[in-house]
Amino acid sequence: MNNLASYIDHTLLKPEATLDDIKKLLREAEEHKFASACLAPCWLDERIDGHKTKISTVVGFPHGNVQTGTKMHQMQTGADEYDVVANIGDIRSGKWHDVEFEISKLRSSTDMPIKYIVEVGYLTDIELFRTAELLIKHKIDYIKTCTGYGPRGVTLDDIKKIKAFVGDRILIKASGGIKTRTFAEDLIAAGANRLGIGSVSSLEIISEKGGLETNGKEY
Repeated sequence: MNNLASYIDHTLLKPEATLDDIKKLLREAEEHKFASACLAPCWLDERIDGHKTKISTVVGFPHGNVQTGTKMHQMQTGADEYDVVANIGDIRSGKWHDVEFEISKLRSSTDMPIKYIVEVGYLTDIELFRTAELLIKHKIDYIKTCTGYGPRGVTLDDIKKIKAFVGDRILIKASGGIKTRTFAEDLIAAGANRLGIGSVSSLEIISEKGGLETNGKEY
């Protein structure tokens, strides 16, 4: 696959990341034509003059258990795309009215693409599919698998299962533990439309130097 970089959100969300690290991330994203550079909201004012890289940021990261109003406020930061962490506790508690309320409010907060992170490692298939239906109902752009800080990373079976259920009704972003080019390409073949990959691994993958696939938290 010659255009693999165009599927990748080149990601740096480590709490110890410095301004120099973020500037490097933006330069790399532009140079290699990654789909976006994904960084923490605190760095959104650090766009480098002349850089045209699309910027993704995270909302409610990494656990999602903040008030919906807080997430809505975080979605007014001027990013090009928003990766929003679901309230996993609400989903697992069966509080579907609250889950749907949040999803609808998030959609009304921005016209920019939203990737809703459901943290598949915590959910049953029933919980996953019911959440997917609500995302489709409210025209959320992507269902995203993992934060990189949950119990595990994405698996090929996750993407196959989600794709079989949602079809073409919503896009899919695979993330968490993607360390090799082969795994990345297999995820795309299975139905992933975007990949969230930590900044070190994304460069290695497009250079065909990926190491072993792990569930490591590189973000």
